[in-house]
Amino acid sequence: MRARQEMIKNLLICLTLLLLLVSCTIPSEQGNRFQVSHSETKSTMGPVAELHRNAMDSLAIQNSKQAREYLQRAIKIEPRNASSWHYLAQSYWQEGNFAKCLAMIERSYSYSRPADGLDRANLALKQQCLH
Repeated sequence: MRARQEMIKNLLICLTLLLLLVSCTIPSEQGNRFQVSHSETKSTMGPVAELHRNAMDSLAIQNSKQAREYLQRAIKIEPRNASSWHYLAQSYWQEGNFAKCLAMIERSYSYSRPADGLDRANLALKQQCLH
C-alpha cells in the first residue's frame, strides 16, 4: 500500500512537471502566463525559475522542507506566481498536510488562468488531497 502511494505521488509530480512544461512552451500573446500584475517585470522571472527548479529537485528527493524554503523565497520575489503556490501545495501534500495543501492550491487558483495546464495540475493535486 505504501509503495503504491509513493508511486502515485511520484507520478503526480512528473505529470505536473510535464503539464507545466507543455503550458510554458505554448506561445502566449501576453508573455508570462502566470503574470497577473503588469508591475512584475521579466527580470524576476530568472531567479524565480531557478528557485522553482531547486524546489522541484528537493521534492524529487522527498525534502519538502527545503522545497518550501525555495518556494517562500520565490513568493517574496513574485507573490502572484501561480506555479510557486502550486509547488508549495505539493510540498505540503508530500508531508501529508492536506489542509495546508488545499489552502495553497486555492492561492494558486487565484493567480492562474482557467486555460492553464496549471489548473489541471491543481485539480489533480486537490483530488489527491480529498481521497
